[in-house]
Amino acid sequence: MTDSRCFVQFSHPGREHEPDPGGGKAWNTWDSSHARKFMQFRGRWITEDGTTRSGDLWAWGEWEPESDLIRRLKQPEDNWLYPGYLWDPYYVPKDDYQRLHNTDPFIFGERLLYSNCGQPSKPGLTALREGSVVAFGSGRKIEGERRWMLDTVLVVADSIDYAGPEARLVLENCTPGAFLEVTGGPIVDNEEAAFRLYRGATPEEPADGMYSFFPALPAGGEAGFTRPLIDLPSEYFNPRSWQAPKGLWRERTSGELRGLWQCLVDQVHAAGLVLGTYAELPERREA
Repeated sequence: MTDSRCFVQFSHPGREHEPDPGGGKAWNTWDSSHARKFMQFRGRWITEDGTTRSGDLWAWGEWEPESDLIRRLKQPEDNWLYPGYLWDPYYVPKDDYQRLHNTDPFIFGERLLYSNCGQPSKPGLTALREGSVVAFGSGRKIEGERRWMLDTVLVVADSIDYAGPEARLVLENCTPGAFLEVTGGPIVDNEEAAFRLYRGATPEEPADGMYSFFPALPAGGEAGFTRPLIDLPSEYFNPRSWQAPKGLWRERTSGELRGLWQCLVDQVHAAGLVLGTYAELPERREA
């Protein structure tokens, strides 16, 4: 199998987590589907003029372990595309991770990581070369039209192949401990599948001038923000593609990829958002 340099539109479930009875959120299990959280954490971001800043940051992302509910948020004009809740993510290590959802992609730490989601059923997801761009997002029907919202962009810097039972051992020296728990823990029991961990390029170490990011805003205010709607040429992107990844095996030039990445950047900025490039690792708590 030959690796390809690709632009991948990767759709994943886009519903918003809601609090458990009594508030807060326990670790999400197989009894419910994956979902997104609107979270607050310390982070870094790049503004439209290229300035790097740091502080408290708001962003959508996947985080399936526990979270504290900071507060409910105002949804302007009852628009359900805005987040209803603001979360403080944390995790409690488990002796047994069976039937617990893992978190993938993982936006926390010095590099964004993508490690397993969809890979067993789509072999092309384990054959991406350095410089590939993976745009994660979700489909939604808005005013009768099928649209697609972006939450994470991973530019591949490098990769490591591994099997489920080897996750913690093989990935120990190249990923944070939190990742080994919240993502590695739940997939250790997957004995059949072969996976590939992709580590994201950063502003300090870009790939072909590109780096990984997530749409974000400096923390503050009564309302959050909607995930930015994306439009790209149909050769690369399909707003009706809400499940199967688009773009696998289709070799792209570095110029094509850079142009598509810049289109994503421009549309995030046009939505009034910044490029989140670092999220502090969530707190580890004891049971």
